[in-house]
Amino acid sequence: MKSSLLITFLFLTLISCNDTTNKNNVAEPKDTATRPVTDESLFGYKISWLDSSKIIYQVDTFLTHKGKGFLCDSVIAIDYTGFLGEHTYMPLNEKGQWINTIVKRKKLTDDQLQLIHSVFGDKKSFYNPMMVGCYEPRLGIVYFKDNKVIGQSAICLGCARLESTAKLGNGDNYSSFSEHTLRRLEQLCSELQFSDCKHWQK
Repeated sequence: MKSSLLITFLFLTLISCNDTTNKNNVAEPKDTATRPVTDESLFGYKISWLDSSKIIYQVDTFLTHKGKGFLCDSVIAIDYTGFLGEHTYMPLNEKGQWINTIVKRKKLTDDQLQLIHSVFGDKKSFYNPMMVGCYEPRLGIVYFKDNKVIGQSAICLGCARLESTAKLGNGDNYSSFSEHTLRRLEQLCSELQFSDCKHWQK
């Protein structure tokens, strides 16, 4: 009787060990396989917001680039990375904090500001748009008046697409644009000596 109980116990123990071994041999998914596309470790950088040089952010949603555009005291062009995975960012958040990926800033001349207004405010800029399935802004424009930010824009030359808090010439705030528009914005980018200026060369 004792020997049969002992054999049964050993048999059950053996089965239990085999089950554990089999479970350990099952391939578990690695962390990298289950990480979301927006995981900063896949891109080599992260997006955060800087508390230094905080700005008064009072965007005027009634502004439009149409006609002569709107009046500003100064306009700053920003060379930055404004995307992480599928998420996109303007240079400033609603708390008036600058994004951490800014490489360079330059004040626009009056002529350069007029170029922005003439391109953004003309509905023809958005006729026959280049249809590129992405949006990765790297050129930002920030508009100041009375020491406050009243608007901002983000431009992706590589994807021929832009957005602005002020209305564009086609009535939208976010739109793809034409190859002619791309060339004009590339020229501005080159004048500023920013880092991401040439795309879709013939």
